[in-house]
Amino acid sequence: MGQFDGKSAPITGLGDIEKPHIHHDDVAEKKLETGYIADHTGSHHKSKEERTLVMKIDLVIIPLCSLLYLVAYLDRNSIGNARTLGMQKDLNLSTKQWGNCLSLFYIGYMIFMLPGNILLRKLTPHRQLGACAIVFGAFLLGMSGAANYATVLTLRIFIGASQAFIQGLSLYSTLWYKRDEVATRGAIIYMAAIIAGSFSGFIAYGVGKNLRVDNTGRLSWSWLFIIEGAMCMAVGVATWLILPTFPDKLNRKHWLFTPAEIDLAKERSASYNTLGSKINVKQIIITLIEPKAWAFATINAGVALGISSISTFLPTFIQAFGYSRERTQLFSAIPYACAIVAIPLCIISDRINHKGSFLIGTLSVACIGYIILLCNVSQGANIAGACLATTGLYPSIIILSAWITINAGGYTKRATNWAMAEIVGQLLSVLGAYIYDVPPRFLKGHSIVLALLALGIVNCLYLMWWMRRANLRREMELIEYEREGRVHPHTNMSLEEVQDLHVRFRYIL
Repeated sequence: MGQFDGKSAPITGLGDIEKPHIHHDDVAEKKLETGYIADHTGSHHKSKEERTLVMKIDLVIIPLCSLLYLVAYLDRNSIGNARTLGMQKDLNLSTKQWGNCLSLFYIGYMIFMLPGNILLRKLTPHRQLGACAIVFGAFLLGMSGAANYATVLTLRIFIGASQAFIQGLSLYSTLWYKRDEVATRGAIIYMAAIIAGSFSGFIAYGVGKNLRVDNTGRLSWSWLFIIEGAMCMAVGVATWLILPTFPDKLNRKHWLFTPAEIDLAKERSASYNTLGSKINVKQIIITLIEPKAWAFATINAGVALGISSISTFLPTFIQAFGYSRERTQLFSAIPYACAIVAIPLCIISDRINHKGSFLIGTLSVACIGYIILLCNVSQGANIAGACLATTGLYPSIIILSAWITINAGGYTKRATNWAMAEIVGQLLSVLGAYIYDVPPRFLKGHSIVLALLALGIVNCLYLMWWMRRANLRREMELIEYEREGRVHPHTNMSLEEVQDLHVRFRYIL
C-alpha cells in the first residue's frame, strides 16, 4: 500500500498517478516508505472535506504570508521613496555612497538566502518568519534615526540579512499545496508585493505632504521608516502567534485543524514531499552542479534585476518626467496596479498545469516595456513602458518561483534551487544601483535588463524542451521494465533519496 506498482505512469505530473484508497491513519507510514502519494483526480476535483481544509489554509496562511511580503516589499520600496523625500540630500550622501547603501542590502540578503530556506524546516515557519519580520522592522525604526553614511550602510546590510529568511515562504507553501495549486496561491501572496509598490507610493505621498519637519520636528523620510518599521513588527508578532507549522509537524490537537484534517493535510503534502524529511547536504551539492537549476537561475537574473530597478528607481525616473515630488509618489503607484494580471494568468496556468509558455509571454511583455523606455518618446509613452515592464515582471517572478519549486524533488534540493535562483537574481540586482546612473533615460540600465530578459526567454525554451524529453524518456523506461517483467529500482525509493530523478516524477512544462 502506497508503493508504486510499476505499471502505467503519467506524463503530466505526480498528481496523475493512480493509487488505491488511502486511510488517513496510514499516511505517515506510507509516505516515509515511498516519498510521495499521488492523487489521479488532481487538485481541482476535491471532496467536501478537502475543500473545507483548503478553505481554512487559504483563510489563515495566505493572508499572513501576504502581509509578510507586503511589509518586506514596502521596505524595498521605502529606500527609493526616501530618496525622493530628501534623504540623500539631508545626509549629504554622494551618488556612489547612495549606490553602496542600495547594493549592500543584497549582500546581506544573498549570504543568508540558502541558510534561511533550509533552516525553515528546523526552526519552524511561525518562529523564523515571525522573528525575521520583527527584526527587520526594528532595523527600519533604527533607519529613521540614521544621521550618517556608516549607519545607513550597516542597517541596510542587516535589513537584507533578516529579509532573506522570509523568502522561505515559497517553500512553506509547497508543503501545504499541491503542484497545480502553487502558482495561484503564489499570485495572491505576491500581489502583496505588487500592492506594496503601489501602497508605498501612497504612504510616501501622505508623509511628504503632511509630516514635514516644519510641523513635526522630524524629517519626512524619517517618518516613512517609522511607519513602515512599526507595520513590520506588528505583522511579525501576528505571524509568530498564528501561522501553522508544516503539516507533518502539526500536533493532533490544533486550534485550527481537526485530527482528520491534519491527516488529510499530510496526505496532500505527500503528493510530492516526504513526510519527516530532514536537511540533506548531498542534495545541495547535486543542485549546484545541475544545468536545470542554473537555467532557472539565469531566468531569475533578468527578472530580479528588472524588479529591483523598478522598485528602487521608478520614483526617480517618473520625477525625471517633470512631475513634482508629491505627484511622483502618486504616479509611481500606477505601474504596480497593472500587475494585477498576475492572478488570472496563474489561475489558468494551474488549471492547465503548464508554466513555461506563460513565462515566455510575460517576459516578452516586459521586453516590450523596456524597448519603449529605451526610445526617446513622450512622457505618456514612458509611463506606458513602465506599466508594461511592471505588468510583465511581477507575473514572471510568480510563475517562475512556482515553476522552480514544483519541478524539484526533495526538500533540501527544492530549497537550494530557489536559493540559487534568488542569489543569482539578487547578485544582478546589486548592479541596479550602478547601471541606473545616468538619468533621465537610463539607457545603460534598461539595455542590460532587456538583454537579460531576452536570454531568459531562450532559457525557458530550453527548459521546456529538456523537461519534455525527460518525461518521455522515463515513460519509455517504465514501459520497458513492465515489458520485461522487472521491478524498477526506484519503486521503493522516496523523492528524498533520488529527488526529481525518480522514474515516476514528471516535470511540469
